[in-house]
Amino acid sequence: MAAADPRGYLSSFLKIGVFGALVVGVIFINPEIRFPALTQFIAGGGLVLAGPVWPFISITIACGAISGFHAFIGSGTTPKLVDKWSDIQTVAFGAMLAECVVGVMALIAATALHPADYFAINSAPAVFKTLGMDVVDLPRLAETIGLDLYGRTGGAVTLAVGMTEIFTRIPWFSHLAAYFFQFVIMFEAVFILTAIDSGTRVSRYLIQDLGGDVYPKLKQLDWLPGSFGASVIACALWGYLLNSGDINSVWALFGVSNQLMASIGLMIGATIILRLSAKRSYMLTCLIPLAYLFVTVNYAGYWMVANVYLNPAAKGFNPFNAAISIIMLVLGVVILVASLRKWKELFPLRTKTAIAHAVSPAE
Repeated sequence: MAAADPRGYLSSFLKIGVFGALVVGVIFINPEIRFPALTQFIAGGGLVLAGPVWPFISITIACGAISGFHAFIGSGTTPKLVDKWSDIQTVAFGAMLAECVVGVMALIAATALHPADYFAINSAPAVFKTLGMDVVDLPRLAETIGLDLYGRTGGAVTLAVGMTEIFTRIPWFSHLAAYFFQFVIMFEAVFILTAIDSGTRVSRYLIQDLGGDVYPKLKQLDWLPGSFGASVIACALWGYLLNSGDINSVWALFGVSNQLMASIGLMIGATIILRLSAKRSYMLTCLIPLAYLFVTVNYAGYWMVANVYLNPAAKGFNPFNAAISIIMLVLGVVILVASLRKWKELFPLRTKTAIAHAVSPAE
């Protein structure tokens, strides 16, 4: 597959190269962080995500904090990078550290903008007028880039403008603002499309697997009508979700599902540690973040359902998205209960094994 379709492999060099260049640019340019340490814009206010700081700080950061999508979707490629157990720390943990660096670099690129410029990009013009702010550099940036940057919510334009501002402070690149902006947008598109491609492929497999219980032929992955049909369904579902609301509701739905998958990944990790490791205390590496994350994601899901998806007065009112959220949250609780039962079953077995090892003559 890699030889026939090297897109994912080649795009990795683009991703690593761009953020490597951004790290170097941040170090040498040393941009000033213009955002204040404390801000009154902590509850959304119609700017990005209308909701309390907790739990939505984790939901908004999503992959930069902990990513269930990486844990499960990436599991199709991660094993191909592992030759022995000791490789896992570098491949898996190292990849998440790199993801964290990506999040930090994006944060620096955004906060290096003047607050008024940031809010002018990330809020509708009508909302921005109510903030009582005056833009600073945005007219100049819009002119040099050659695009209208006002009201371009979603984060992609913010990152591109922030990175462009950093890169163009290097004297050699001062006249290349339009080029850098389009290049970063392309980089973001590659970044996102590779993830969506993998997610769509896994969705197709799940659709065929579930549908195969009703129509067994669907389970045959080499049956083209089934593969194409499941692919069309997966893409149609993606398209529906993208058109079901705005950045406020769609991103929250993604964040909740992503963090819920991360919770399930931590449950699975704790179970594997209990099965394989002689030190049960290692489970705490999964259980401590799980305790925070599971409560956080369930409250975020509840808040979105109660205040947005089932609120006729809310902009993101969507009963179907409410149903999706409720089903996900219920399934998450079911998996947690199943995990607790499995841990209760394994704990005595691990204790007996440890005692047997302690008294064994071979030891």
